[in-house]
Amino acid sequence: MAKERKVRLLTVLISLAVLSVAVGFFNAMYAGYQVQKTQAVKNTLESNLAYAQKLADVINLYIQAADRQLTASAGRILHAAGAPDTLEAELSLTAARIEGVTAVLLADADGRVTGRSDGGLPQLAAITKLGDLGVRELRAGYWVSPCCLPGTRQTTLTLVEPVAGGQGAPAGYLAAIVVLERGSGLDRLIGQHAYADGTSVYLVNVAGQVLYRHNATGADAEVVSSVTPNISPTAGPGAAQVLDPSGEPVLAGYVPLIKGNWAVVVQRPLEHALSPLKALLGESLLLAVPAVALTLLLVCACAYAIARPLTRLTGALASAEPASDQALKASTRKTWYHEAETLRQALADTLAQHRDEVGRLNTESMTDPMTGLMNRRALRERIDELVAAGTPFAVIALDLDHFKQVNDVHGHPAGDKVLIAMARTLQDNLRPEDLPFRIGGEEFVVVVPASAPQGPMLAAERIRAAVAKKPMPDGVGHVTVSVGVALWPRDGESPQAVIKCADQALYQSKQDGRDRVTLWAGGAPP
Repeated sequence: MAKERKVRLLTVLISLAVLSVAVGFFNAMYAGYQVQKTQAVKNTLESNLAYAQKLADVINLYIQAADRQLTASAGRILHAAGAPDTLEAELSLTAARIEGVTAVLLADADGRVTGRSDGGLPQLAAITKLGDLGVRELRAGYWVSPCCLPGTRQTTLTLVEPVAGGQGAPAGYLAAIVVLERGSGLDRLIGQHAYADGTSVYLVNVAGQVLYRHNATGADAEVVSSVTPNISPTAGPGAAQVLDPSGEPVLAGYVPLIKGNWAVVVQRPLEHALSPLKALLGESLLLAVPAVALTLLLVCACAYAIARPLTRLTGALASAEPASDQALKASTRKTWYHEAETLRQALADTLAQHRDEVGRLNTESMTDPMTGLMNRRALRERIDELVAAGTPFAVIALDLDHFKQVNDVHGHPAGDKVLIAMARTLQDNLRPEDLPFRIGGEEFVVVVPASAPQGPMLAAERIRAAVAKKPMPDGVGHVTVSVGVALWPRDGESPQAVIKCADQALYQSKQDGRDRVTLWAGGAPP
């Protein structure tokens, strides 16, 4: 079964870091944009409302000024009523005095037009009564409505002032007509401000009819339909976000004019209001890129610093050789945070335990359990080391004389004690570099680094004499050993041949009477 591939910790940390930075950055940008958008919408609504209020104040002042001029003229018109030329001149003079007035009409008590100023629009010549201008009541006041101008979308603002007659009853009415069109006096008042930001200005009535528009195109009635319910004599100024005919949001501020039967509406597309904010957002993104890149770099560096110690430790733990150089290096490297240090310490403890266990197992596999001397396997490794290093050595082969009788007479436990005593005697009479081995039964071998036979022969004789003098436990008394000595490479090219030469020399000692040392005399190796 294929081993399932797992994601590395460094990949996880860097992915989380990048994701966190990205989410945090875009969340901050989005939240900031939403807050600024809300503020921009609020500011635009307040600005449009303030501008609508300003325009409403200007229009109200204009109407009041025109009304005062018309009231003053009404007193003079009565004296000119009997002279047609004088009447027309007075009406024309009144039209000239009032800024933006297109024509001035004089009507009788029933509202029929009896005189008019000269000039004006040709369409106004067809007006025969004030009702044609949308005047619903013959009294002082003003009325605004589309009227009497066929084929056009023009609207008239009609100001009416009674002309005093006898006994307080009006003898007639004086009407000043202001045409709400491009280039009119009212248009000049409204249009003297800049509209480069997409702002449009409307004058609307309670029926949702557009009476006037400045810097606006399209189906105007639909644009203002959402605010007309709030245009009433009792309603105050307000602002709202509405949809234009294409479904795009616009920000509108509206203020009712005198008596509340019509209103000023100032609107601006939401897209125009947010365009500076979007430009600012784009600049902010560009300015934030270096900071974000630096943040990502630092976060990735921190992620690497966190993951690197764990990667080394896990790599060491996953190594096929628990005590490999990689594991040893990983266990000694410095770590800078608690969890990694805990794992490093655990790895170091594991390696130490492993070394102890391996050492114990090696010791057990290379040690004779009874005597504590090294065994035949250890003998091969020691000889291989010396041969590999090119170091000459002597093999001293020893065998207890008549050891079978010791077991037969005193028992095997006593024989084991004799072997143990023999091992201690060897250890006590050898140099540190001379190593004793038990290779089986009562057979022992000592490997002595030497190039000449004198040193090994003295060591062998010292051992023989020490064994002969030492009393053995359990009443066994004294025992002797027969010893054979051979040298490598003098007595054989291979270590095995030298060992056989030492065995032959030992056999010769037994043949010559035991309790003696014999040096291999030469000749062909056995």
